[in-house]
Amino acid sequence: MVVPGPGDGGQPTPSGAVGPTVARERLRARLRELREHSGLSTDVVAKRMDWSPSKLSRIEKGDVTIQPLEVRALLAFYKLDDDAEVTALTGLARQSRTRQWYSKHRLNGDYQRFVAYEHEASTINIWQVLFIPGLLQTPGYARALTALTLRSRPDDPNIETRVELRLDRQQAFRERIAGPNPPRLVVVIDESTLRRPVGGYRVMVEQLDHLMEVARQPAYSIGITPVDLLQHPGLSGTFELLQFPGADPDVLFVEAAAGTDDLVVDPAMTALYGDVMADLLAVAHTGDAALEVIHSVRDDLDRRSAAAGADRR
Repeated sequence: MVVPGPGDGGQPTPSGAVGPTVARERLRARLRELREHSGLSTDVVAKRMDWSPSKLSRIEKGDVTIQPLEVRALLAFYKLDDDAEVTALTGLARQSRTRQWYSKHRLNGDYQRFVAYEHEASTINIWQVLFIPGLLQTPGYARALTALTLRSRPDDPNIETRVELRLDRQQAFRERIAGPNPPRLVVVIDESTLRRPVGGYRVMVEQLDHLMEVARQPAYSIGITPVDLLQHPGLSGTFELLQFPGADPDVLFVEAAAGTDDLVVDPAMTALYGDVMADLLAVAHTGDAALEVIHSVRDDLDRRSAAAGADRR
């Protein structure tokens, strides 16, 4: 039995060279679709597979992985006899179980999924109204910002743990842009963020120097919204929109206070935030104009740093 895939007229679900998170998302969506097309309830399938209903539910939500042999048994029960798709789906099961660089970090569920999706996205779109985005932070800026957000002492070991993760994210991105099919990073930052001297003037000057350096590289696109802009669509808060090639759905990460960040895959919401990102780029300084703004703020902070040093003498 061949069951049509989502909008593909029955073509096999491709496995391709995707990472474990995208592989798990493709697999869980297709397995749920096959079960529903077969008219079977989760209780019936779970009993046939000798699973608990909660295990099947977690597989279909993408919360846990599934063994390739279990996938084959499940597909046989669903009477899927398309050999190409069976091979593709078992391939996705194998890919979904591979370890990645972030496996060594002890991350909570939603944040680990976000980091995993970010690592596999073809385009990373970020709007940041308060701080320099984590993928662009210098170590000094990252340490100062983490100490502020944790409200902790500079020697708090949690600071280095978080900074290490941030730097690992950056390294993983740099390795990807040096390889085949490099991703793009599109960032829009409010100008007030550049003027906020997190960690002090010298730390911020180094941060802006780094921002100008990456802005000149082809994989990075930096936009700056003017500080005197009366209103714009990004005032509602910071977000990161992750886009993937082909039919894989976009993923939205909305940052909030007190650890209540949201990971959203709803197409209506991701489309809305895609429009917001386009509107922000339309009003932002980009290219050479963005570099001029960053350079101007950098020089102003450098003068303030020199003046502060003279005052101390």
